[in-house]
Amino acid sequence: MTIDLNGLAVDYIDQGQGPVVLLLHGWAAPIATYQCIIDRLSRKYRVLAPQMPGSGKTPEPKAPMTLEDYVRFVADFCRALGVEECVLMGHSNGGRIILSMLSQPTPPMRCRKVVLIDSAGVLPQRPASYYVKVYSYKLARKLAQAKVTKPLFGPLYEKMRQNRGSEDYRNASEVMKKTLVNLVNLDLTPLMPQVKQSTLLIWGENDTATPLRDGQIMEQKLPDSGLAVIKNAGHFPFLENWTQFSAVLDAFL
Repeated sequence: MTIDLNGLAVDYIDQGQGPVVLLLHGWAAPIATYQCIIDRLSRKYRVLAPQMPGSGKTPEPKAPMTLEDYVRFVADFCRALGVEECVLMGHSNGGRIILSMLSQPTPPMRCRKVVLIDSAGVLPQRPASYYVKVYSYKLARKLAQAKVTKPLFGPLYEKMRQNRGSEDYRNASEVMKKTLVNLVNLDLTPLMPQVKQSTLLIWGENDTATPLRDGQIMEQKLPDSGLAVIKNAGHFPFLENWTQFSAVLDAFL
């Protein structure tokens, strides 16, 4: 399905009947990735899953988005479809959006239950080697821009630039690269105590994108939360251990 939101043709899934579950996907993940969850929940719920700007079939935004822009996007989507109350479910970046949204004094919709799957929102622990790479990159860029040192350092800087960042960053367009930069360095832990909803944290024990440590921190910070660790799974536990994942999800909902 497609709906026009402020001139943007937004692709989304609308499946099932009953109370609404709003499912927010992870960074650049097609909403079809979550079809197993959608099929399961649509037996009892109406599942709405919008494709975020710049991913799947939804066009890119005209300018880089901030976390606040994503929150407004979700609020506009809910208003357009008449959603006033729902269960919120978010994976990775979708969880980041939910945490920001529910920490507001007046969230855009009523919500009693939240499911966060390997959610973003905790700053990553970075080794000293990471900062060495960052400062080396900045130095190479400076030397590549100087007239005297450009012939020597220009090729080195270009090679470093092409290899810079995560795979998500390298695969993104310029507007989405800037959007990703706007998101990844945000620390949402100060906002978490303001999220009062009953929250289930589902985490793959082997996640390297948002490590299990992040889920443990969220369990400490979110007032009404519990952490379920999915065995033999990484950042997409619903794809890697559906049996345990679905059992945990069914029990909570």
